[in-house]
Amino acid sequence: MDHKEQAGKNFAWGAFSQMITRVFGLGFFVFMSYFLLEKGMGQYNFISSFVPFWFVLSDFGISGYLYREWSAGLIDLDKIRYDFNLVLTLKLIMSVIIFIPFCIVNWFINQEIFFALVLYYIFLVMSIVVSQIETYLNSTNNFRLGAIRSIIEKIIVISVGGISLYIFPNVESVFLAMVISQFVALLYYFTGRFPFRPSFVFVWTYAFDLIKKGIPFALFSIFLTVYGRIDMVMLKFMKNFETVGWYSAAYKAYEMANIFPGVLFLPAIFPVMSRIVNLENREKYRNFLNSALRILFTSSLLLSIFFIFFAHYVISWFFPDSFVPSVLAMRIIVLVLTSSSLGWLFSNLLIIQKKEKISLGIIVVSCALNVLLNWLFIPQYSLYGAAWATVIAEIFNLILLQHFVDWDKDWKMLSRMFFVVIFLVAFMVLMKMLGLMNNIYVGSSLMVLTVLLFWGLGLLQKDDVGMFYLPFKNKFRSLFYKQDEI
Repeated sequence: MDHKEQAGKNFAWGAFSQMITRVFGLGFFVFMSYFLLEKGMGQYNFISSFVPFWFVLSDFGISGYLYREWSAGLIDLDKIRYDFNLVLTLKLIMSVIIFIPFCIVNWFINQEIFFALVLYYIFLVMSIVVSQIETYLNSTNNFRLGAIRSIIEKIIVISVGGISLYIFPNVESVFLAMVISQFVALLYYFTGRFPFRPSFVFVWTYAFDLIKKGIPFALFSIFLTVYGRIDMVMLKFMKNFETVGWYSAAYKAYEMANIFPGVLFLPAIFPVMSRIVNLENREKYRNFLNSALRILFTSSLLLSIFFIFFAHYVISWFFPDSFVPSVLAMRIIVLVLTSSSLGWLFSNLLIIQKKEKISLGIIVVSCALNVLLNWLFIPQYSLYGAAWATVIAEIFNLILLQHFVDWDKDWKMLSRMFFVVIFLVAFMVLMKMLGLMNNIYVGSSLMVLTVLLFWGLGLLQKDDVGMFYLPFKNKFRSLFYKQDEI
């Protein structure tokens, strides 16, 4: 199986689960908004952003280091099994130690939502075990088990959480359903589907050696967590839960738009890129990277255009009337999609190229900029200031990342990308001046025009589309094709 076909196979399994879980997850998110309203949704999103800060040092970055090494395919299975159990043991020990200060601190500063915080903490402890399992599976290009697990988990959350919200309309009902879903996920893996049996393994000298190798990944994780979640936490402390609720509805558009580039595509190609970089065939690496750049650029821009022009309808059709402030925030936040997608690609490349320290330095600077911009913008512009802070910080982050990655720049392709961006910005400014930003016909026409522009400029190519079409065709050929036609 060649590199593009393997990436496509990974993508197919990811798409199979993510299209189901994300669509149903969006439906459940909207369902929750009618029971919890903006304050309850603010509590839900604040908790899911705040609690992960306590887990940033759960394994001191060892998992990130091991994922890179396992993905290269150069480590024997016995060594992987031993490292897996050691990291799992370390994570569970750290979770128990951290729980005591977690309870003390939140009893005083977040007493109103204390029980919900504890429930989410338990959920994350269980989820780090599931995550550790899938770190190994994904490194071996086995995305099937994780895809099935995520669907089962989502069904449980929606069914149990939906019934609970009818009876007890509060965030605790949702987090309790999430805890139950993680328990089922653990049963799913440890009833014969995972090759390793968990065991307590801990050797201080070896663990310390791994910690030293994982420190760059740990620091990267710390600043990445701050970078990605600080906006909602700052909005809560500088404004209120209602503002967080409005912002979370807008941010949901970014999360939905990010399904293809960030959730499906990038994880699918990471193991493949890890192997390509280790090859001496520079041309294969360059072609694969350029193909990835084209796919991320075109898909993210089209998705951004959709949510910019349909933001008013998304909020008015799916959310309560009190969520009107989310419309403008949504239009701002989706502007970050292209820069964040490309930024994640270059960030992964820095890790593959063993430039973790450079990647760490970049995320530290970008994180500091994001916090500063939020601190400056939120008091005056509220959720819109938080959205603009994210957009500016992501663009800055992309500029730095691409500069330090070892890649052969295709200036012809890059200049065409820049031309498309300038054209779209000018067009949208004109539509804003003419008051046509809510016109779905203008938005739809622009999307069609952009696709034609991509195709005409060579930014959308047949081989790029086929990279993922063929695995789907092979996977579902018995349903959609006659066997004698394959």
